[in-house]
Amino acid sequence: MDAAVVTLSSCFGCSFEMLNLRKDLMEIFKRIDFVDFKLLREENKEKDYDVIFVEGGISRKDEIKKIKKLRKRSKTMVALGACACNGCVMTVKNYAEKAEEQVYGKNLYGSVPVTGINEYVKVDYYLRGCPFFRHELVSLAKSFLLKRVWREKSYSVCIDCRKNDKDCLLDRGVLCLGPISRAGCKAICPSNDHPCVGCRGLSEDKNLEEFFQRARKLSSKKEIKKKLEMYNLYEEIRGTEAWKKLR
Repeated sequence: MDAAVVTLSSCFGCSFEMLNLRKDLMEIFKRIDFVDFKLLREENKEKDYDVIFVEGGISRKDEIKKIKKLRKRSKTMVALGACACNGCVMTVKNYAEKAEEQVYGKNLYGSVPVTGINEYVKVDYYLRGCPFFRHELVSLAKSFLLKRVWREKSYSVCIDCRKNDKDCLLDRGVLCLGPISRAGCKAICPSNDHPCVGCRGLSEDKNLEEFFQRARKLSSKKEIKKKLEMYNLYEEIRGTEAWKKLR
């Protein structure tokens, strides 16, 4: 099985996280041939791939062309990390007035609003998080080799908090996005007394209206909006009735 890791606009954090797999990565290498992985290989082959892991979001016009070409050359495409999944923290540019001009002046380098790669191509699997979580990559790799369909978690981070026997941060007066954020991270942030920031995107079983009622008791709508913008959750929430009703 030929594979590739390709990077668009990002910090390379997910590529480095792959190296942190260590022994698990060595086992994966025995079965999956990463013919194109510029962080590791001196010589890379650009060809058709069985699976391609795409790190980074779309922030320039040339990246739109690149991701479409990569999609045509890959049987399976995986969005690797929050940037590829929904644009991640780079989407702060989308909410700032003339952000590109402030940084680059008149030369905008073909800048476009930041999005995840699924805005332009079909994505088969998502490895969410900032960075992605190692156990999910290992699980996905096993599914490839066994020719099974891999399914990500659809429920919220709160479920994992309960499994970890952790008290609810909302009950302690801390604005936590766990009730509306997708699980799979083993609730690593709330388990260490840090509120969830939604780096894995929205959960399928979210109850926005109930969450906003509780969140509004802790923060203003402006503060809630700012928190939702950090990992681009606001883009999906802004048009919902629950958000429109929030005062």
